[in-house]
Amino acid sequence: MEALRSQIKAETDVIVRLKLTAALTEAQEGQAPDFSRQRAVFISEAKAYAEAENIPAAAWLAVGVPEEVLKEAGIEVPAAASKGRAKAASGGGGARAPRIPYEDVKKAAHKLGSGWKVADLATALDREKGTATNYVKQLLENGDIVDLGDAPDHDGRGRAPKLYGKA
Repeated sequence: MEALRSQIKAETDVIVRLKLTAALTEAQEGQAPDFSRQRAVFISEAKAYAEAENIPAAAWLAVGVPEEVLKEAGIEVPAAASKGRAKAASGGGGARAPRIPYEDVKKAAHKLGSGWKVADLATALDREKGTATNYVKQLLENGDIVDLGDAPDHDGRGRAPKLYGKA
């Protein structure tokens, strides 16, 4: 209960603070709060939101969304993201993932064909989106892929993701 009280004091979002207060009230009454409705809404909306805002599974995991909830929502959880969370939860750090040879990155990008996003390359390489973004920059600079422009079918919030293809 002390953790909830601390969260309530630190929270700046009024709605989140309200929900935390409700959870505290129920906890004090010996009842666990029922978040099943919020969970159902999250599961139905999270994938579209994550794609529109380019939010990787690792980010959801980092803020405490359970892996099974992400999978239920249709968000693919790469093995690396899941392992990273387990290490973080246990307090253990880890070494960086080994560098992928440029030729292997190039092969993976070409295997994706035409019309892929940075997130697709990240999944293919089993790396974070930021790492894949760095690889995309290299591939573009070397002329191994081309920028095909914004995704034409994007209708979600935020900027449309860029599409890439073979040069």
